[in-house]
Amino acid sequence: MKKAEINTAIVLLILSGYVVWEASQMPPSATFGPGAGFLPFWLAVILAVLAAILFGSAVRRPATEKDQKAIFPGKQALLSIAGVMIGLGVYISLIEVLGYLLDTFLLVLFLMKVVERQRWRLSLIVSVCTTVGLFVTFQLLLRVTLPSSMFGF
Repeated sequence: MKKAEINTAIVLLILSGYVVWEASQMPPSATFGPGAGFLPFWLAVILAVLAAILFGSAVRRPATEKDQKAIFPGKQALLSIAGVMIGLGVYISLIEVLGYLLDTFLLVLFLMKVVERQRWRLSLIVSVCTTVGLFVTFQLLLRVTLPSSMFGF
């Protein structure tokens, strides 16, 4: 984990430096209030500070037995990542055909049952609760129209 934290901190420092550079090219203030470069600049500065803290803590921490393990995921983790990517691809391609609610239900069911290998009962409960929660939040509370299927739901 120590190597992974050091590598992550270095990548984040490089990314934050790039964002600071690009944000400094935008106007920091407009006629009234902050300009387009204000938020990206300060978010990148915060990211750089946090990455520096991560780097410093990883370098100072003594190496343990856990740090000797490979930093890349194994075969099972790669299969899970592939399952999530395939599920999202199918979700995106079917959202106009099945509609948001049915498609989201099927995606969550797929992720719970196939990717996470949960029991059917738990998978169905989580899928229904997620879909109902999203429907209530967006359709009823926020009054945002969700994509519907050719059948109207």
